[in-house]
Amino acid sequence: MDCINGSKILLTTRNVEVAEYASSGKPPHHMRLMNFDESWNLLHKKIFEKEGSYSPEFENIGKQIALKCGGLPLAITVTAGLLSKIGQRLDEWQRIAENVSSVVSTDPEAQCMRVLALSYHHLPSHLKPCFLYFAIFAEDERIFVNKLVELLAVEGFLNEEEGKSIEEVAETCINELVDRSLISIHKLSFDGEIQSCGMHDVTRELCLREARNMNFVNVIRGKSDQNSCAQSMQCSFKKRSRISIYKEEELAWCRNSEAHSIIMLRGFNCITLELSFKLVRVLDLGWTPCPIFPSGVLSLIHLRYLSLCFNPCLLQYRGSIEAVPSSIIDIPLSISCLCYLQTFKLYLPFTDSYPFILPSEILTMPQLRKLRMGWNYLRSHEPTENRLVLKSLQCLNQLNPRNCTGSFFRLFPNLKKLKVFGVQEDFRNHKDLYDFRYLYQLEKLAFRVYYPGAACVLESTAPSGSTPQDPLRFQTKLLYKKTQFGKAAPPADVPTLLLPPPDAFPQNLKSLTFSGEFFLASKDLSIVGKLPELEVLKLSDNAVIGEEWEVVEEGFPHLKFLFLDNIYIRYWRASSDHFPYLERLFLRNCYDLDSIPPDFADITTLALIDISSCRQSVGKSAKQIQQDIQDNYGSSIEVHTRHLLKHFRYNNR
Repeated sequence: MDCINGSKILLTTRNVEVAEYASSGKPPHHMRLMNFDESWNLLHKKIFEKEGSYSPEFENIGKQIALKCGGLPLAITVTAGLLSKIGQRLDEWQRIAENVSSVVSTDPEAQCMRVLALSYHHLPSHLKPCFLYFAIFAEDERIFVNKLVELLAVEGFLNEEEGKSIEEVAETCINELVDRSLISIHKLSFDGEIQSCGMHDVTRELCLREARNMNFVNVIRGKSDQNSCAQSMQCSFKKRSRISIYKEEELAWCRNSEAHSIIMLRGFNCITLELSFKLVRVLDLGWTPCPIFPSGVLSLIHLRYLSLCFNPCLLQYRGSIEAVPSSIIDIPLSISCLCYLQTFKLYLPFTDSYPFILPSEILTMPQLRKLRMGWNYLRSHEPTENRLVLKSLQCLNQLNPRNCTGSFFRLFPNLKKLKVFGVQEDFRNHKDLYDFRYLYQLEKLAFRVYYPGAACVLESTAPSGSTPQDPLRFQTKLLYKKTQFGKAAPPADVPTLLLPPPDAFPQNLKSLTFSGEFFLASKDLSIVGKLPELEVLKLSDNAVIGEEWEVVEEGFPHLKFLFLDNIYIRYWRASSDHFPYLERLFLRNCYDLDSIPPDFADITTLALIDISSCRQSVGKSAKQIQQDIQDNYGSSIEVHTRHLLKHFRYNNR
């Protein structure tokens, strides 16, 4: 902008990198999608104000069309041009309303597709397959980035870069597609990471078309899917591409396929699965419960990615003296034959209260990078002389606390993410065995108590004199008690988890989570504060107990993100010196909390306070902090408040 002659230059681009390069130093303005009112106003101006009077029926259909354009101005403008040529023909308007994205993409002038195709064809070669991979997912599906990263990492079209793991390369590619406006962010986590993303319908139309032309993905959709591109992609499945399946009956269409990837996007009711995909490298059955481990998986020797939902029927053994047969609950020893497997995920249904029994051989798979196990017990977990050191393992999700020993962790020298998961009995019986100091690369550590109410807890993983093939016995225990106010009652003896000293934690740890009824004393959090690199702390669901949290000593000198959810602290006493680098504070369901410490107004890095389902006084204290920052420093922070409570009942435990 030239202030003398008043001239202005406005540059618009779909690429953030271009905008930043052309910027005068200020960050570029990110355009959002239109809301419904703005979309309808634009369509109304283009059609109804120009073309004369229309009956109310056309206006009703017009509102449907405006909504289905998904807030994209270009799609609204193109659709308006088509409607103006059609005139007042109600049946044609209805046809367009039923499938806006397909109509826009087949516009004779192809204005929308030309713009989007430019963005696609100018992608670097490594980003094109990442963009086409979105054809696997269903229309309007919310795609979880963690899963997307796992899939991209094993598909084979990305390469590791110097100083970056393959997962970090995949994350970078997703961020680049966001910056180029080809995918959109649906939800951010509290620490600012992309949690879920998606693709606009019109962009997805281009994605489907290019994926079909490249034989990159075969999307199977039955007669219920009216999308023209999706219909045309029901082609020969002998070709070695990728197949996504949405409905149970569609599975039969690709039997004996040579596809490299089979991804099932919804849950099926089938009891058994015929796994005849001999060349498959990616197999996602995470939505399909299996009553026993599907043995056909063991013959799929090319697998790199395997996701299973395991739902053994053990109701008859609850409280019974009869032993549980190994064939029902065990993961077979021969799972280790899948020597190329990089990601292995085992799910239990949410309502289940039975654990997996895992063979220790699962930890001998040399290329394993991510292992997610559900609630589980290892038959034998003490390392032996011939046990492999798994140098590739990056992520271990839901490790039973019984296995948290120094000798066990020596097997995973490059582990970056660890989640410790079990019922209260598992934590309480092994509360003194935690030693994470050998996990030198660990950056994220989470503890979670699983609370099914009543559960079949394993009496012993290896009874005296037993062999690995011996049947196991479970003891049914009532694990959940509530007070009169609905909160969990603390144990009468000791906390569920005793924190180890600071030097027992990995010194590179950046993120720490306690979720569930650990009943930690708030004063013990000073141990956490001594971790030298800690930036993210999440406490939820009675992880901490006590009426008052008085932050002592140096507090949390490097913490940037703090999340408190269902923590029943009433008084929070802290100063800005205790959280000198805090950027984001999230408070959820902290019904007893009186206020946020007023001294937080002197935290110069604070950018966001987000409050939901807390007392009104908490919201007022946040607004006061916001005002004090404005008055004292001339800067601003965001304060978001939702569902603030006028009345509360403080439960003095």
